[in-house]
Amino acid sequence: MLQLNDNLLAEHGLVRGVLGLAEPESTGDPVWDAAVAALVAWRLGAESIPLPAWVDEPGRFLGVPRMLEVDPADPVPPRSEVPDEFAERGVLAWRDTFASV
Repeated sequence: MLQLNDNLLAEHGLVRGVLGLAEPESTGDPVWDAAVAALVAWRLGAESIPLPAWVDEPGRFLGVPRMLEVDPADPVPPRSEVPDEFAERGVLAWRDTFASV
């Protein structure tokens, strides 16, 4: 996820859009599948790049919001700390999870 995030942020315009075009295979975990779609939607949306259809497929949304468990000790983030694209897909992930270090 972090590498995908960094790759998307490193590019702009058409190249960023091309990076998000191909639908990745399922991770086998609905939370992570929704998170991948949310990340692509977030980073493409930041530049008003049209989203590929796969990010809005029903399997990329959770029926019940769940934490993106990166560290089991992490508390549930408040809505204000969750990017909209993640919240819309039911993934509760801290915005700063995706900050490169």
